[in-house]
Amino acid sequence: MGALAGIAMTLLLAAPAAGTGGVRDVVVDRPGAAAARISASAASERYSVNDGSGATIAISVSAACQLSCDAVEPQGIANFIGSLIHGPEIGLLTIQLNTPFQIEIDCGYGAQACYYPSEDKIVIGGSDTSAYDGVSREFVLAHEYGHHVANHRYSPAPFPAAIDWGPPRWASLEHVCQARRRGLLFPGDEGLHYRENPGEAFAEAFARYRFPDSAPRWKWIEFLKPDANAFRAIREDTLHPWLARTSFRLQGRAPPRRSGGALEALRTPLDGTVSLRPNDQLRRRYQLSLLSATGQLLSSSRQGLSLRRQLNFTVCGQSRLRLLLESTRRSAAPFQLLVQRP
Repeated sequence: MGALAGIAMTLLLAAPAAGTGGVRDVVVDRPGAAAARISASAASERYSVNDGSGATIAISVSAACQLSCDAVEPQGIANFIGSLIHGPEIGLLTIQLNTPFQIEIDCGYGAQACYYPSEDKIVIGGSDTSAYDGVSREFVLAHEYGHHVANHRYSPAPFPAAIDWGPPRWASLEHVCQARRRGLLFPGDEGLHYRENPGEAFAEAFARYRFPDSAPRWKWIEFLKPDANAFRAIREDTLHPWLARTSFRLQGRAPPRRSGGALEALRTPLDGTVSLRPNDQLRRRYQLSLLSATGQLLSSSRQGLSLRRQLNFTVCGQSRLRLLLESTRRSAAPFQLLVQRP
């Protein structure tokens, strides 16, 4: 928290105004009517990605691009996609090759590419030009594939989609939740706060993982610039996706409050909801409190358990919590807890 606060102050004083510098790509929920007409004109075939798994992707070439694009090499594009780190989401991908004019229709003025999460589709130019900041088409493709990876990764509740926040290991490592609460990041914002959108920063970091020695200058918010730890998180999120919360049980005896109770350590490496569900037969015999690593009270059963008779807390940057259990009786009381954490 302290380090992030220092970074935040530096950025607020030194960063350029939000929304400056143009955009390379956008995430578009659904194509418009004009984009749908371009897509309908395209010829599509499936190509092997040659990664040894037998996976294929669909590559479409618009009718106009078939006539005028100078670098339509579908198999080469498929081979490149297969060279990126990926999971089974690769087989869902469609890549559509357009003319520069069609790119502006599909993606918007100034964009070099876009991604349609509802269709698992990357739209990119069919000519191997460097239309934005001298960035190659392969780098842009890698960026777009980062969106495709995030589109097929879960986010721990209560956080929205990973395509906006970034996948859970990367987002937790980069303190996306904390920065969002401080007003430094704007998940899913493809407009004014494009450079402070963690979904875009993740996609750019994904591309830099593939091109560590030839990546363009980092233009996203500075504290999201990837380092070795971020690259490890990106690899884990891609190859070993987070699927659900893990569960385990804690049990023992809670001493009376006057003796200080019992403390249990709880590691919480990922942001998301932690739930503590007491055994119904025992829960009235003790009280449960969640504390920060420094002892600050975060939540307590004295404040009332939920309708499901459990204590919930949203982890937002706390890598460790402590559980304080205190008997409501004069003697020690047994406790049993089902713990669920991201």
